[in-house]
Order: sequence, then structure tokens, then C-alpha cells
Amino acid sequence: MVPAVAKPMDRMPQIPAAGVTMFVPNDSAANSMRPTTPPATPDDIHKWRKSSIHAPGTISKHPGYVDDKDHLRVQMYGKKSDEGIGVQDLMQTAPKSHIIERALEKKEAIYQSSKLEPLGVAMTRGHELPENLANGEMPFGKGTPHNYLGMATKTLLAPVEPPEALSESVREQYKKSHASYAPGEQRRRNYSWNTQEGELDPSVFRFGKPGDATEHNAIYYALHPKEDPFVPNAPTIMSKALEDYKEVTQEQLGKPKPVGHGDPARPAPEDGFGMPSKRKGEDDWNARQCLEGQYTLEMQRPDVDLGCAVRPGWRNIQPEDDRSFGIPNIRTDVRPPVVKSVADHQNYGNEPTGGEVIAPSHFSQLDINEGDFLKAQSLDQIKSLFHAINTPFGDDVLEDVYNQVSAEDEGVVSIASFRAALFDRL
Repeated sequence: MVPAVAKPMDRMPQIPAAGVTMFVPNDSAANSMRPTTPPATPDDIHKWRKSSIHAPGTISKHPGYVDDKDHLRVQMYGKKSDEGIGVQDLMQTAPKSHIIERALEKKEAIYQSSKLEPLGVAMTRGHELPENLANGEMPFGKGTPHNYLGMATKTLLAPVEPPEALSESVREQYKKSHASYAPGEQRRRNYSWNTQEGELDPSVFRFGKPGDATEHNAIYYALHPKEDPFVPNAPTIMSKALEDYKEVTQEQLGKPKPVGHGDPARPAPEDGFGMPSKRKGEDDWNARQCLEGQYTLEMQRPDVDLGCAVRPGWRNIQPEDDRSFGIPNIRTDVRPPVVKSVADHQNYGNEPTGGEVIAPSHFSQLDINEGDFLKAQSLDQIKSLFHAINTPFGDDVLEDVYNQVSAEDEGVVSIASFRAALFDRL
């Protein structure tokens, strides 16, 4: 048998393809995804780019003398190092073992700096010290006894003495040298405080005015003495005409404005101006009653005819035979037209459902839905359909399968049931 080769299926061979077919060499998905290599930049332009001037690992040169090779004839200063010494050998200066370290010390022993200043040892200057100094028996300086009256160095530098043990003259010295005053002690400078009343004692005298324990806002009154009620103020003489004018034109808080009618015209303090918001009558409504009203329970009940037709001849009463009123949206009771007009928006039951629109059938483009495969077909229709698709079966096989399906399905043979029974014989 020849193995089958998968080829794209043209489900509508009767419709020619649209457009113009062009043959493009190497037209494939791989070539479309692979970027095309751009052409290289010419040398006369490449040297002027910043990426070439400041390229990593190269010497920055001006583009004007990049092509100038005359400087190569000039000899370079210095001596070239051996090619055997690399950067790694220069960076790894620490010896890796004790033997290498001893060999390195032997090589460096010829240097004058290694002889005068060996590593970890003081510099040797060739001085000869006396024998008693060299062996450490007689050090430099003068020694201090370890126990000088039982005091340590810290005690000698900062002696701790109780204040009671110090005399008055010593305390005065500490006050002068270290400003060491006792806690709460008044700092005195030995001034002579003489006033008109006589000499003052600084230990008892206090500045300022003696305050009262019940006094409030003392600091505020000290900064604003004119507002202090205890400080007498000088009387201010005002014009009576000005005061009378203020009394008539200005309104005082909590008092009615005088209009010049005299004292008898003024109302009593308990009286108010305007009309009362609520009258004394019981039948008068207030604002709440105007918004809510005063409806009884019977008045609040729904109407008797709510939801019911009470007009004679207009009652929509359903008959006993469960008759449905109105016109259905899908007119299956009407024969659909042979050629449906564009302006005809009526559904005659032959339009696809929502599921068929979302997931259409493979044969939807041929105006065939899944329900057509379940309709009953005659033997002649079955033969014509299966011969049209070049089925390799004769009429005897088709008739035998048709009789078998007809016996199982009570004489109803559809395309789906016939195809399933035919595939079972394969």
C-alpha cells in the first residue's frame, strides 16, 4: 500500500482562489524570522564614528591621522619586556610556599634596603649602646614606685576627695580654676550690692515681683500691662455725642438695637421679634407632617385593582386550553420564502442558533448544519450521496447496510446512522 500523504484539503473546490500567486525564492518562515545582515560601513566613514574612536581596548585617536602611518618610523622609548613575563606573574607576588619564600628572601638580600630595614625588624643604624642599656638592666628615664602611698595613676591625676575634707580655701580654688560649684549653690562674684534701702544679701535676695499662687496669665499680663485688671489705668475722656452715636448705630450682642423711641419702646428681654414657627393650635401642621402626611392604615393599603384588569371587555383571561397569546419570535408556522429579501428580518426557524454561530460546523459554508445529518433519507438518496464521494462500495453493500439500520431504528435511516454502521463493517 502507498502511504497516505497529508495535504491541505480544499473544502470549496468550486470557488476559485482570489488574488495573484507569486513565486518568491527562499520564501519560508525561517527566512522571514532571520534578520538580514546590513552592509558594512565604509572605512572612510567608519573612522569618524564615536564607536570607532572610543572602542574598548584600543587607543583613542583623532580621525584625521588614523590613516597616517609615518609615526611608525619613529623609534619608541624604553625597553621591551620579555614576552615570557605576563600580567599574571606580575600580580602574583606573594610566595606560595615556605621554600619559595626563603628563595625570594635570598634573592632580595643583595638590596641595601633589605639590609638596613628588614621586614618586621627596626632599622639598623649601626649605633652601639652601653652594655647596661643593651641588656635591658638600666632603661631610659626615671622609674616611678609602683606603690606611692597606695595610690594609682588615675587617683593621682583625678583625686577623689569628699567635699567635707576640703577646707574653705581649697573650695575657693576649685571654684576659680574649675568652676566647681556645689549643686544649687549661687554663683557669686563678690559684688557689693548697695541700694537706697541699704546693703542686700545675695543669699536671700530674689529679683522680680513676688507672685500669687492663685494668679493666672501672669506672663501675659507682664507683657501686656494695660490688660491687667489689677493695674490701674488712667481714665480716658470720651465725647458723649460720640458714645450716643455708637449706641444708636451699632448693634450690641444679645440686645435689641435702639431706634430712638426711648426706653418704653424697648421690648422685654423674654420677648422675641418675628412670628412663631409653630402656632398654638392642634390642627396646624408642622414641617414634618407636611413631608410625611397623616395617612391611616386603610389609606396606605394597595388599590383593589392593582395588577388586575377591571374594565369590562379588556380582561386578559387565559382560556382553559392553555392558549398562548401574541406572535412568536420564530415563525415556524409560516412557510419561509424561496428567496429571502435583505429587508426581511423575520426568523423562520432556518437560521443558526447561538452555539452554531460560536462553533460553526465544518459544512456551514455549504449551508449544511448538523441537523441535516440526522434527517431521514431514502435508499436512493443514500446511494447518490455516497457514490458522489467516491465510496469504494457497491450497491449490494449499501443496500445491506441500509436494511440493517432501518431494522434497528424502526425504518428511519439518516446519514449519521448509515455512516456509523458502514464504518463498523470496515
